[in-house]
Amino acid sequence: MPKKHQGKCVVFDVGKTFAKVSVVDSDGRIWIERRRATPHVDTPLYRAFDVDALHDWLMEQLRDLGSHYAIDRIIPVTHGATCAFLDEDHRLVQPVQDYESAVPGEYVRAYGRIRPGFDETQSPSLPLGLNLGCQIFWHSRRAPTLFARVRWILNYPQYWVWRLTGALCNEVTSMGCHTDLWCPERKDFSSLAVKQGWAELFPPMHPAWEPVATLRGDLAQAAGLPPSVKVCVGAHDTNAALASVIVDSDDSPALLSTGTWYIAMAPGASPEDLVPQRDCLANVDVYGRPVPCARFMGGRVYDSIVGNGTTVDEAALRAVMRKGTAALPVFLDTPGVCPGLNGEVPVSGETAREKAAIGLLYVALMTSACLDLVRASDQVLIEGPAAGNPLLCGLIAALRPGQVVVEDNRNAVTLGAARLAFYDSPAPRARIRQVVAPVLRDDIRRYRELWRGRVSAELAA
Repeated sequence: MPKKHQGKCVVFDVGKTFAKVSVVDSDGRIWIERRRATPHVDTPLYRAFDVDALHDWLMEQLRDLGSHYAIDRIIPVTHGATCAFLDEDHRLVQPVQDYESAVPGEYVRAYGRIRPGFDETQSPSLPLGLNLGCQIFWHSRRAPTLFARVRWILNYPQYWVWRLTGALCNEVTSMGCHTDLWCPERKDFSSLAVKQGWAELFPPMHPAWEPVATLRGDLAQAAGLPPSVKVCVGAHDTNAALASVIVDSDDSPALLSTGTWYIAMAPGASPEDLVPQRDCLANVDVYGRPVPCARFMGGRVYDSIVGNGTTVDEAALRAVMRKGTAALPVFLDTPGVCPGLNGEVPVSGETAREKAAIGLLYVALMTSACLDLVRASDQVLIEGPAAGNPLLCGLIAALRPGQVVVEDNRNAVTLGAARLAFYDSPAPRARIRQVVAPVLRDDIRRYRELWRGRVSAELAA
């Protein structure tokens, strides 16, 4: 039995909206968290992530935290659909593209003619730069001389490994995150990645939990950390959340990971019946296994409908459901579970609180629809910001046939990343799961039938 580990891990979590640094021990205790908005820079061609500002902020945090905690390892986790191009001298060839920057239509159409089918990659065709293969295709065709300088393509978590250590590595969860570049069945690069010559630009694969190198000497000195600090390979953030469930258990519930995106994940379920036209896909877990997923931009949609500072109560929910006022999908240029519709929030004299209730009901209905699409198991675990919204959790519980639970600590991405970093340590204490009581079960189920009818009518129109 391995001994309990005394050192602490820094989890560097780069999300689409926020970046976060957390100090976590091997028991799964989060000692401190720091966060900032994810910084951007604008380029003539696309919006990019300001990786230098993020790096400077990370170093500031390491300098401060290292004076208070015995840090001996770092693990990066990031959102997907993002990569960095390095040249032979390990210099960044161009800024790191934000996946919400649109690829010009002529390149999208040309890419569509060569991208592999869903049966090979289990990756649907997505808008903007959400298919990483489309981003790479665009840059390889718009500036072939520039792209010829690319010697390495690094997925975003592994870009941060390189930035901290100089080591080059690749990892399966980011490769299998709707990139069009990975075949989950073969556990290898897709035909597209091979034919285009991109597969050979990715470094060798390593497990997410592997300590691939130690912190660069100059960075260790600048941060006041020992040069023995290990940096692990890291993972895609949603799959880090899933790792918090699957690493220590063979019987995993369905997971609803929430943040900017709400992602329904069904570990152990078959991906055979996924419908790519409804934004269903198979992500790949840290062991390389396909995991059926469906998602929508729940966090951002909620903010766009509800706004800031407006509270919702059961009275407002009842008033909205009694009037039959409902928001229809989809929003924010993402296909979602109802492709072909434009998101609509009806306005007919609702108060601010009632409008917020419409947004909350919409998110609950879309969440349950995503769980249905992946044939989620009877038990659903909600993690992330939504787990701290008891009314939303209660509405989701009212829509589901089985139990909905939340855990005593809702930071599954952070805890999953730390579990990977302490992979060879004993399992931490089991986190306490609380069963969510359904809210307004009969009302919202009747409201769901009304909503489904309107969605069907809009699709048929």
